Amino acid sequence: MGEPNESLTAADSRAWFKRFPDQGKVPIVLNMIAALFGNAIIFLLVLDGYLRAAHLIVLVAAETLLLLIMSRAQLLLVPQRDWPEQPKPWSERWPILAFGVFWICGAYSITLLFINGWGDLLELIRSREAWIAAWLHIPLACTLLIALVQALADYRHYRLHGGPFVSSILPDALGRLLTLILGGIPFAMPFFAVTFGGFKAVEYVARKARIEPALAAVVSVAMLVVAYVAFALVELLIRHGVAGWLIGFLLAKLAAEMAIAAIPLAMSEAAKEPAQARVVQDPS
Repeated sequence: MGEPNESLTAADSRAWFKRFPDQGKVPIVLNMIAALFGNAIIFLLVLDGYLRAAHLIVLVAAETLLLLIMSRAQLLLVPQRDWPEQPKPWSERWPILAFGVFWICGAYSITLLFINGWGDLLELIRSREAWIAAWLHIPLACTLLIALVQALADYRHYRLHGGPFVSSILPDALGRLLTLILGGIPFAMPFFAVTFGGFKAVEYVARKARIEPALAAVVSVAMLVVAYVAFALVELLIRHGVAGWLIGFLLAKLAAEMAIAAIPLAMSEAAKEPAQARVVQDPS
């Protein structure tokens, strides 16, 4: 796990970079810009009334499926020895896949009742015109275009630096999947986003100020304030009903995609932490 005087976070970060080599900060920034651009288009469609709650669920599901297929297709042009990780047997994968499908179908069946979205969903199933009327093809086309640009950049990086092959599309797919899974619990995603993001921000400021979070009362108060804000946000969204759910889901989608895109940056910063921070304790 590392030397006795090594930071646990730094050791884990370096292990992560062995599996997913650092491509620099430019791809990270570009991925964040792409996430902001794509979600800005969706936000405008929501404001104009084209996209309703059920449409947004279908859009995220379609984007997830599209990006997962594209990330898998990328590997077909790369020798298997250069894959970031070798595929697991179906005996290990199908239970997770089955549970995911069961959770998404069950959770969103209830969510669609809450947001009065079954009518819109059935209309999308029955009619291609419903997709066009909701302008779903616009954000899907943007997602496809961005993914194609990322795929070309991934292959260029692979040709220049060799294996293992690193996909920029897969993190985007995981961001959508995270939104889809946690979004099945109404208002859970906004709560988690504010709470987790707020706690991490407090910890970051405390660490930069050389304050020990476990001992500083001001840090504890700040975390209580973050929790209060998270609960207040959820209460506000609930009071606004379907519109509140839609806003919360959209903001949570953006937060999930930005968080996934920022993982390499967070790992890079953690790898630079001084050895004195969170020292690994030797049980002997």
